[in-house]
Amino acid sequence: MTQNVALILGYGPTVGVAVAQAFAAKGYKIAIVSRRNRDSESEKDYLQIQSDLSDPSSVELIFSRVISEFGHPSVVLYNASSSTLMNSSTALSEQVAAFQSDNNVNIVSAYVAAQLANKSFAMLPPQSSKTFIYTGNKLPFMIVRPLLFHGVGKAGSAHLLHYLAEEYKDSGYKLDGDPVYADIDGDAHGIFYTQLPDGESKTMLW
Repeated sequence: MTQNVALILGYGPTVGVAVAQAFAAKGYKIAIVSRRNRDSESEKDYLQIQSDLSDPSSVELIFSRVISEFGHPSVVLYNASSSTLMNSSTALSEQVAAFQSDNNVNIVSAYVAAQLANKSFAMLPPQSSKTFIYTGNKLPFMIVRPLLFHGVGKAGSAHLLHYLAEEYKDSGYKLDGDPVYADIDGDAHGIFYTQLPDGESKTMLW
């Protein structure tokens, strides 16, 4: 029997670590992507890929390596996030380059990841659970100073997930953009995210 593969783009110390551990406990092969590789004992069995997701072209290289070493992922978690804090007195005086870099991480690379996940899902057997997860927050629904760029990115990605979930609702794919809110609990994310491929979550997947 082929072992399931989970790809985590944005392996942070809270959500990323806990979700990787949760999927590994369910027998998944784990591929993790972060700006810096880690040397701790807990990551020794993971495929570690060092990458900067502010460059959307890096996402294709990530998928190519995962497919080459593990096979096509059936779960793709986009947990990467970038937020340039507003340092000036007015929002419109910030550097456009920082705005573009944040959007690349929060929206553009997420789109590329969804695109490549879709291609991988098409190569998996029908019984495989095909799940794309984006870690969101409440910024699409409210203003939090000084998080202008971050809010634009999260609002854009929320619309992306909503759109894709509607377009692929009859495909058997699962897409989730559930918000994190303020109390970020890595273990709770691990429990919730591992329920999604098995259809155990009662949350509406949009």
